[in-house]
Formats: sequence, C-alpha cells, structure tokens
Amino acid sequence: MTSSYVPTGDHGLYEPALSFDQLGERITSAFPDVRVEHAFGELTVHAQPDHLVDLLTFCRDELHCQMLADLSGVHWPAGDHVIERQTSTTGWPEYRISRERGVIEVLYILRSVSHNHRFRVSVGVDDEAPVLPTATGVYRTANFHEREVYDFFGVTFDGHPNMTRILMPDDWLGHPHRKDYPLGGVDIEYKHDKYIPPPDERDLREVID
Repeated sequence: MTSSYVPTGDHGLYEPALSFDQLGERITSAFPDVRVEHAFGELTVHAQPDHLVDLLTFCRDELHCQMLADLSGVHWPAGDHVIERQTSTTGWPEYRISRERGVIEVLYILRSVSHNHRFRVSVGVDDEAPVLPTATGVYRTANFHEREVYDFFGVTFDGHPNMTRILMPDDWLGHPHRKDYPLGGVDIEYKHDKYIPPPDERDLREVID
C-alpha cells in the first residue's frame, strides 16, 4: 500500500513569515506617521486616508501581501456609549466610550500567501459624508468589498469603477450597518402563507412552530 503524503506546515512557502515586530519596523520606516499596534495576538496598522493607497501598495510589493482577504467596516457613533459585559462570549468587561464625532473605521485584512503573515490596516473617516480613495488599483478584489462597505455603511470610495449598491436594492434608503440606522423590520410573507413579523414584534416560538 502506498503511503499518502501529508504536506508540512511550511509547504509552498518561499520564506518564513515575518514577525509582527519585523512588519511594524518595515512599515513605520517607510511611513513614520503610521501607528502600529500589537495586541491580542494581532497586528493593526492605523493609517490616515491620504496614506492609504501608498501603504497598501507598499504592503503588496515590499511585504509580499498578495491577498486582500477582507475589507469591512465598523461604525463608532458620536456621544457616550456603554458596552455591556460580554464575559460569556468575548470575555470583555463592561466599558464606556465617548466620542466627539462619529467615525467609520474601514479595515483591510492583508495576507501574504508566499510568506504566511497577515495583519490589518485600519483607516477612520468621519461618518458624515465619509470618503476614502479606492484600493481597486492595488487589489482588484477591493471592487466588490468596497461596494459592500458603501452599501452598508455609506462610505464612498473615490475612483471606484462602479460605486453602486451590491446587496440592498438600488432605491434603498440609508445604510443598515450604521449604528444610527433605525431598528425594526419589514413585513414579509413567505411561502405556504407563513408570516414572520418584524424583529421588534417577533416571538421565537411563533417563528419556529
């Protein structure tokens, strides 16, 4: 019987992954205004919008980050907010945050296929008419990612070849993943005359039965 071959952990890699310290040193040497944060076993690079395209290009060409694995957003609205205790899931305690202005944080998850290191680039923009330069000239996959962030958070990516909604209807009002988007639902009739009420009127047993 022929024994099967099991690839090693570094199979297909050209060189070992760069450590977070090495990545941080290379990035800050090229971009002194960028802030690098290493916490919870993850590396985050905080950049300003005017550095974004140059930084992503540097990561692709100099740090071998061939893949834009994901591009997502988080809305941090203005005002005082209490984040409830979540020890049963994330382990985070209750804490309070206060912001003078609302911010939409856009996160770019970069990965090196050849070296197997990964990290995120974080860019914040004001949540009133937010605009960022498009990354489609650096990573072609940014095309659909940016359309999703535009659809759900209202961030416009300047220079994008087709800045239109991707999941919500074209005439939809608002951006559903923003914290200031009104809660509630839309009455929908499903097959077999099944009716599921909007979330604020929903009884779980009624939906399951």
